[in-house]
Amino acid sequence: MISENLFHAEIAKGTYLISTSAFGPTEDGRSLEPGSATANSYLIVGGEKALLFDLAVDEEGVYEYAKNLAQKEVMTVMSHGHYDHVYHLNERDEAWIHKKDEYLLREGMPIIGAPPVNPCPKLHELEDGDMIRLGNRNLKVIHIPGHTPGSILLLDENTGILFSGDTGARRLLFGVSGEVNLDDFCKSLERLRQEKFQVMYSAHDRCALPKAHIDLMLGVIRKEVEAEWVEQTMPGVGTFMTVKYGRENEVTYFDMSRLVD
Repeated sequence: MISENLFHAEIAKGTYLISTSAFGPTEDGRSLEPGSATANSYLIVGGEKALLFDLAVDEEGVYEYAKNLAQKEVMTVMSHGHYDHVYHLNERDEAWIHKKDEYLLREGMPIIGAPPVNPCPKLHELEDGDMIRLGNRNLKVIHIPGHTPGSILLLDENTGILFSGDTGARRLLFGVSGEVNLDDFCKSLERLRQEKFQVMYSAHDRCALPKAHIDLMLGVIRKEVEAEWVEQTMPGVGTFMTVKYGRENEVTYFDMSRLVD
């Protein structure tokens, strides 16, 4: 069954944002303007097959909706293994993910009560620099650990779009995996600026983020941009330093929580 809340918007030729009207930054839930957090998957359609990036929408029938829209075979690729990106993944036969995030699917996140994917589909491993070929359209895999060990982004040079998951975003959770220090993450963001794209589309905002958003992220993280950091404790998880820069209804907004112990 396909939920009646699902809708899509064509953000470039053969490129669709899929989300739910159940919640969003406006009353009808369908706005593409910046605002409160949303949950989005992205369908990229090539000449031979299509790709669904993330199962981040907690509604019935997201994959079927994407397949009906694409009218061809659809492969499922995860930006990372967090529970809010793998809804209904247990209904799929196979999926693609970076090998360092496979454990999140097989073991879940017990610390917050998120169960493993059961049954877990056949998993195909992706690596940094891999090219996913859809037929007259290629997507480059970019691995940037930090949000999770296996977080990836997909670059479509044809449209100038970087599908950035939870890595290049207006909201960033960092340090929970504990595998990457913040300086190394910043160096990865600096390298990302060298890639050929104009805008980013993330998993929890429907608005296009300009490439310059990376500079804003770096400025806030490095405290070159004036913003107030606050210490907060999450029981059972640890102590976080959090910051909010700008207004949520503006593109130039950045919200970060960094685990410090």
